[in-house]
Amino acid sequence: MQISEATNGAAIRISPVSPQNTELLASIVALGDRFRSKLGFLPPAVYQQAAEENRLLAAVDGPDLVGYALYGLPGQRIRLTHLCVDPSRRRGGVARLLVDEITRRHQDRLGIILRCRKDYGYEQMWLKLGFEPRDEVDGRGKNPKPLVVWWRNHGHADLFTDLEPTALLTVAMDCNVFADLHAANNWNGAAETQALGAEWLTGLVELVVLPELVAEIGKIPDQPDRRSQLRISTTYKRPRSDRQLADQFVPQLITAARDQLGITLPVKPNDLSDLRYVAEAGAAGVPYVVTRDDNFLRLSEAAQQVCNVRILRPSDVVLHLDELRRAQLYQPGRLLGTSYTTRAVAAGREQEQLIFLDKPGGERLNAFRSRLRELAAQPARWERQQIVDDQGKLFATYCHGGGQEQLQVPLLRVVDGHALSETIARQILFLLRQHCRIVGAEVLRLTDPYLPSTVRAAAQEDGFQPIGDDLIAFVLDKVADTKTVDEHAATLASQFGLELPRLQAPLPAAAASAVERAWWPLKITDAELPTFLVPIKPKYAYDLFGVPEGLLARSDQLGLSREHVYYRAARSSGERVPARILWYASADPTLTLSSVIACSRFDATVVDGIAELHQRYQHLGVWNLADILKHCEGRDEARAIRFSDTEIFPKFVPLKRLKQLASHQSHTLNVQSVFKISSALFQAIYEEGRSAR
Repeated sequence: MQISEATNGAAIRISPVSPQNTELLASIVALGDRFRSKLGFLPPAVYQQAAEENRLLAAVDGPDLVGYALYGLPGQRIRLTHLCVDPSRRRGGVARLLVDEITRRHQDRLGIILRCRKDYGYEQMWLKLGFEPRDEVDGRGKNPKPLVVWWRNHGHADLFTDLEPTALLTVAMDCNVFADLHAANNWNGAAETQALGAEWLTGLVELVVLPELVAEIGKIPDQPDRRSQLRISTTYKRPRSDRQLADQFVPQLITAARDQLGITLPVKPNDLSDLRYVAEAGAAGVPYVVTRDDNFLRLSEAAQQVCNVRILRPSDVVLHLDELRRAQLYQPGRLLGTSYTTRAVAAGREQEQLIFLDKPGGERLNAFRSRLRELAAQPARWERQQIVDDQGKLFATYCHGGGQEQLQVPLLRVVDGHALSETIARQILFLLRQHCRIVGAEVLRLTDPYLPSTVRAAAQEDGFQPIGDDLIAFVLDKVADTKTVDEHAATLASQFGLELPRLQAPLPAAAASAVERAWWPLKITDAELPTFLVPIKPKYAYDLFGVPEGLLARSDQLGLSREHVYYRAARSSGERVPARILWYASADPTLTLSSVIACSRFDATVVDGIAELHQRYQHLGVWNLADILKHCEGRDEARAIRFSDTEIFPKFVPLKRLKQLASHQSHTLNVQSVFKISSALFQAIYEEGRSAR
């Protein structure tokens, strides 16, 4: 708790809101609702969740609430969602106390980001609170107002060019949600939907219109309302949907609803419309449909099985925004169970790759064809790869080559509009980093002049820097202290005229994690980034990592997905994020590994009910609900450990050697549960595991 004195002399207490303090929570919700026209509406469940996750601060003077701040923690930044002060206490320093407390509590994060409408006239306030304008984007609605992106820097090294990932959460609206936002009448239950129209969601959630929505609008009997909604619908993006594929999905959905849910469809005309929304979303690669129709929501399980589409309430979109965004960008569950493969482009097959022509971007067919031929004509210089499914259908193509110091990528394309486009783009970038590591190249350079937006967004998240029309990333295969890393990176950057933020020891955990991600597989030895030794049974090691090879037949050859989730008992073993994980594969009745096999970046840890965790993170894991229940031995709650960018050691570190390394460091050791280890022991284990390179 922080107790401070505002400028008017009053003692203001700033403290986190307990989820059990229902009276204070109700006061905060009421204060937020009073100013929803500027703040944007939030469902009460969002306030409750923020309190449960320690992301809701209250400013109180005696028994009176005078302000609050609600924020999120996506990645290594803080997203300020609501900052609200009672009008009677404004200009009294309450806002500064709240913002300063957020910074104090999360000083290790890179900074605070927010979006605010320019016409509100709050520029001087944000400047006085230590923010600076970084960007300006269009808001929502028929006549969108400019939004200013404000940033309060915490002074850490930030190697990313963008403030937030540019990828959107794409959600298709059904007719009742669209009507809630735009119809002339106020509908019962419409308040829940208003949260989707909040300005702070601009750039994070993209609402789209499917053909079925347009068809339903056309049936509205009131002519002025019908025409108004049709006009407004044209302001939304309309993703291309394969009608033939959608038609095939409908009977499959009917069968799944009957066999799995015991629901006979269609009974009412609206039932068929609901099925069309799901089918069209699936055929367009849109992963979510939003509705507040309870009958429609019943179909969610069938929709996910048949079309890989989740049906959500508006409040669910806002409540689980960050998890849903990750679900859209990373779908390892889909990849691990498929037969997507990487293979060389056969000579004379360049004609097949013309599907990647960027015609909307102005690329000429003859120029693209000529480029493909030039790359094919130099097999000694360029290695050409493509990603296909088990039917031989192309999903991506890329080409790389160059000297030992720099790996160039003159061609990198992915299929546009497919549900896995973002996933595959991120997979390719990781594969290219791994290839850099193998050949010893420290610079990865994307030179494709028509780089797809999905790839560009993924590259920005991965710390690529713009150099003219190209994007470059450093791939530093080093285990070193901050000073050594800083000097080496500065030397590399000078070759490209780049000025990077200087790294100063000790790097806080968030800053170190960001640097290690941007310059993967770098490991900084003197950073304040903890490492945890996490035991995992061989069966689950194979499910998540494909280790050991040959244990089972596997069709997927894309390698590891960028993100996964592993489930453990809910009790804490002192885990905190960000951190690193060393995976210790133990023994089970089928196999004994008893070795450290891999290293990952530790991104999040969440405790919740088992069913809730599975629903929240099923897109990031390979376990089904029964697996989690069995693993947690009948307990009601479990802990989800979310991790990414795993590197499998070429040389496993067996338990005997692990004990020797710990003994050399006078370090205790526990491989039975999650166990924190020192930086020195991490370095010894990591260097031993990678020593076979």
